[in-house]
Amino acid sequence: MDPLPYCMEAQKLFELYQTCVGRRQIETILENYVESMQAVKIARGHMYFVPRDYMAKLSLFEDLIDLLEQNNQFQRPGRSPLAANSMFVVNDAKQRDKMAFAFYTAARKEIEEYEERATHLIQSGSQSPSILEKLSLRIRALEEKRSYYEGILNKELTALDDQFTSLRYLSDELQIRARGLRMKKKAA
Repeated sequence: MDPLPYCMEAQKLFELYQTCVGRRQIETILENYVESMQAVKIARGHMYFVPRDYMAKLSLFEDLIDLLEQNNQFQRPGRSPLAANSMFVVNDAKQRDKMAFAFYTAARKEIEEYEERATHLIQSGSQSPSILEKLSLRIRALEEKRSYYEGILNKELTALDDQFTSLRYLSDELQIRARGLRMKKKAA
């Protein structure tokens, strides 16, 4: 048995492994890009509502998906290809109500997640001002997203007021703790 062809194949696969990006890395990039478009998840899987203001970014996103599919090194029979499809939604009261419901659902999940994280950081006495500030900034960004969607949907999204108030208090607490930690470090 000649081991050289096997060694050469292993070397080729290892070189390919070193230059390729994994599924999780690609998913993170795509999720961050979708988030940058102020998208709201509207169904199971990967279905999102993207506001009209982000149509140029959506077009770039679709191009990125196409490029990823063209350069996919993992080809196997029966694999569903990567694809991005967009469809325009009619701007009427019924659709705005559906989008508001989708926003409420997505925002509630995000609020719960941020409340859990903030509570954990506060209770555990986190000593990292950058982590505290990062979560506080994410909370503020969610509030800005809410204001943005209120403009798009032409309605006030008041069903989240109590949850946002609670989350705002946690955010303020994170900011106070971060400032205190930074002051301690400067004094030391």
